[in-house]
Amino acid sequence: MAPDGSGLDDETTPAAHNRGGIVLVRRTDVEAHTLPDQSFLLFDKESGTAIPVSESAGRIWEMCDGAHTIDQIVDNLAARYDAERIEIDRDTQNFLADLERRGFVERQPSPP
Repeated sequence: MAPDGSGLDDETTPAAHNRGGIVLVRRTDVEAHTLPDQSFLLFDKESGTAIPVSESAGRIWEMCDGAHTIDQIVDNLAARYDAERIEIDRDTQNFLADLERRGFVERQPSPP
């Protein structure tokens, strides 16, 4: 279930820290296009950056709506995909850290 091939180390990813009450919110000006194979293309109009991502990464993107914590995103994916939860958690954190580093999502406290 690897959403991307970044191979980032969990210890250094921003999304890996303080994840309890944190949500990541996608920028509204980043376009997400579903491709025929159900993968996604994320396109940042401001920078002209396009990122092709898997179907599972597209699901993560959709859940970056300010209503889902990182743990809720992982729970949702773990219920859907046949993979170890620890692997899903690691891949999700790596992908979210990559999106955050690129400025595609912003970290916010979760609503009460």
